[in-house]
Amino acid sequence: MVKPNPFLLGRFLDPLFALTVGTMSYYSYEKRVGRAEGHSLNELVWKRVERIRAGNQSRRI
Repeated sequence: MVKPNPFLLGRFLDPLFALTVGTMSYYSYEKRVGRAEGHSLNELVWKRVERIRAGNQSRRI
């Protein structure tokens, strides 16, 4: 019988840790290489959040 691999931080923290490391590595790559105006990770995420908020506000009215 094969033993399952142990978790690094915990069953729920491992995926969160992986997402954090991946996001930070992409962010550092983006800062090093540079992106076109309006296409950085921060700007794209902010646009998405604004679009979601605008959709939720229109439903409330």
